[in-house]
Amino acid sequence: MNFETLEEISTNLSLGRYSSEELCRVTLEGIKTTNPVIGAYSDVLDETAIAESVASDKRRIAGQLRGKLDGVPIAVKDLVDTSPAICRAGLDVSATYRPPGDANVVQSLRNAGAVIIGVTETDRGAFGTTTLQVVNPTASTQIVGGSSGGSGAAVAAGLAFGAIGTDTGGSIRIPSACCSISGFKPTWGRVDQSGVRPLAHAYDHVGPMARNVRGLQALQTVIDPALTHEPANAAKLTIGIDEQYYRDANDHMHNMMSHVIDTLEKAGHKMRTVSLTQPDDVLEFHMVNVCKDAADYHTKRYADVWTRYPEIARDAIKFGLQIDHDNYSAAQQKRAVARRQLDEIFEDVDIIVSPTLPVDAPNREAETVNVGGIPRGILETTVRYTALFNQTGHPVVSLPAHIGGRGTAASIQLVGPANGDGRLLAIAQNIEDTLDVQIDYQSLVERNSDRLQAWSATIEYLGDPHEQ
Repeated sequence: MNFETLEEISTNLSLGRYSSEELCRVTLEGIKTTNPVIGAYSDVLDETAIAESVASDKRRIAGQLRGKLDGVPIAVKDLVDTSPAICRAGLDVSATYRPPGDANVVQSLRNAGAVIIGVTETDRGAFGTTTLQVVNPTASTQIVGGSSGGSGAAVAAGLAFGAIGTDTGGSIRIPSACCSISGFKPTWGRVDQSGVRPLAHAYDHVGPMARNVRGLQALQTVIDPALTHEPANAAKLTIGIDEQYYRDANDHMHNMMSHVIDTLEKAGHKMRTVSLTQPDDVLEFHMVNVCKDAADYHTKRYADVWTRYPEIARDAIKFGLQIDHDNYSAAQQKRAVARRQLDEIFEDVDIIVSPTLPVDAPNREAETVNVGGIPRGILETTVRYTALFNQTGHPVVSLPAHIGGRGTAASIQLVGPANGDGRLLAIAQNIEDTLDVQIDYQSLVERNSDRLQAWSATIEYLGDPHEQ
């Protein structure tokens, strides 16, 4: 039951194979057993979740169901106001914060009948892409990714059937790739950010994570009421490929892309060479834009406490404070050019495909990763192929594309035209079916169980590595 997809859960609830309350209690029992080991949840809402599941069962009996999510346990990143949980955004300075109400995205989920099972760990204030306080349930020696790492781990470990994350430089797609699940960064602005603590509002996106694209569709339909529904079909696509964009990826990712391109060409899709703004250029203006916005927000909203943030967050804010008007204006102009270039590309192609990451999920203990012969920091490595689309705001689906020898999957991202979210999800479902990647999450979690225990003990002994 725990490792069924969201769609399977919804169907089985409809068929009466189990009740929502039974499902909720099984999920809570799984959290009770596994969460102390992997640390995906920062707060679990036992009482309200059971009450919500009971209410769902009553609606089902009365024939008043509210849709596919009714009765389904869903997790929410603790950056997102979720009552009555403690939503600390990964920060000790917010360790007692209980929001007075739900963020709009959470209220939408509850209005659709979803059972909010708890809130999940994030990098401190979302300033990072490792979430090291969480252990990867599918590959315990590797990072879970971040900053929506707890959401990724909860879904992969069978502790939720879908989750909400946020994405400012790749923070939905990176943990999705590291945990071999699927994630969706919508077009910027389509999902209401009210009640979501910003990292950098102009680049923040709220979106779903699930074990397959159909799960993403079910969640996105609820949190984006304007989403247009398009059936997954076998229409032949023109797919943009920029091999220069991922030229410094490792051999595993290049082999994965060759496999993906070959499979899609055999399915009748056409590849077309495109030219994207290159990662080194993107990172230069991405860091200026994000850090400047983050500094403006945090120094004004949290003027008395931001100096007590962990080092990675303080350093980002200090860097943002040093950015002058001319440098910020230049970075904004480069962002605008990148967005126009991408819009022009979509006049000729349906989607663009690239790896989500240049390498496999980095080792938990690594401080740098060799990318194209250059040692790069973990943050720079993980956002290398994702940050462009936060700057442009275009929608992106990340999904498993090819299983490796350990049973985990390398991930691709599918980028679509602005506000083409419904069509992109339909295309992603079609490509997911074509690639036919079958991941046995339960076996991965069971295979990693001994190492999960070992890593959990190490983290408890050493303390949270983010606290400095």
